[in-house]
Amino acid sequence: MGRPQTPFHLVAAFTSSPYGGNPAAVVFLDVSSPKDLLGKISQNLNQPIITFISPDPVPSTDPQVLKYLARFYVSNGKEVPICGHGTLAASELIFSMPTTQAAIHTIQYTTGELTGGATLIATKWEDGFIQIDLPSTVPGHVSDEEKARLKTHVDKAFGRDVKINDIKTGGKVYEQYIMIELDEVEDLAGSTVDAAQLLGTNFVVHILTTASSDPNVEFVSRMFSPLMLGSPFEDAVCGSAHGTLSPYWYTKKGIPSGKEVRVKQVSPRGGDLRIVWEKEEGRVKLRGQCTVLASGHLQL
Repeated sequence: MGRPQTPFHLVAAFTSSPYGGNPAAVVFLDVSSPKDLLGKISQNLNQPIITFISPDPVPSTDPQVLKYLARFYVSNGKEVPICGHGTLAASELIFSMPTTQAAIHTIQYTTGELTGGATLIATKWEDGFIQIDLPSTVPGHVSDEEKARLKTHVDKAFGRDVKINDIKTGGKVYEQYIMIELDEVEDLAGSTVDAAQLLGTNFVVHILTTASSDPNVEFVSRMFSPLMLGSPFEDAVCGSAHGTLSPYWYTKKGIPSGKEVRVKQVSPRGGDLRIVWEKEEGRVKLRGQCTVLASGHLQL
């Protein structure tokens, strides 16, 4: 007998191009498989995120809702709690399956023990977009002393004295995240960032953001994580970063809660997102497109 196989797909999220946005591998495999196996698969697929999805949905009482189990790993073989673009990529595949009924408009994912079994929700949207629903946070205060310490790392990463307007933590929801608003003159998209210089910040996820000069775009951002990602340590489009970015920018710019706005991640691959921050719900809705690059089978 041959070795067992399981299907996998490479998907570009938050883009209409297979070579833009943020790549994700989606593997349909029992999510209770040994962590060692999931880690090895992730290391070999070597994508920014690897989403493991239960091969079959779990029971649902709503005929318009599918429910799946999900876990997220990064390319170093470590599990992470949630991933926005990994959720979007999996949803694109499930919605397009021949076995998925036309009446299905929502997918609910129950995540692993790192989140205590939190629920992520994906919904069909207009014009081929998919909406995912993630928790937002109340961005946390950073003392002047801590801001000065963090600025030394940012300056080293950019190789120059960078003008910083504000720094916030990811609050209680995203405790390992730090968000740094640079002045718009810093040209975030055109800057070369040596993200290894961010290793000493004591944070895992570093969100760099500026206001946008494009009147149709509210803000732009990039995300770096030298602890989680391989060189050059940049996540091309980070969905979960918007759990901190959205409340920060909506509040700063006086954008009404519930209004859809367009934002961009300005990594070399780039990504386009439509977002809606729901203040009272403590949620952010991300809307984006996906393109499947490749499909195949893994030998287990």
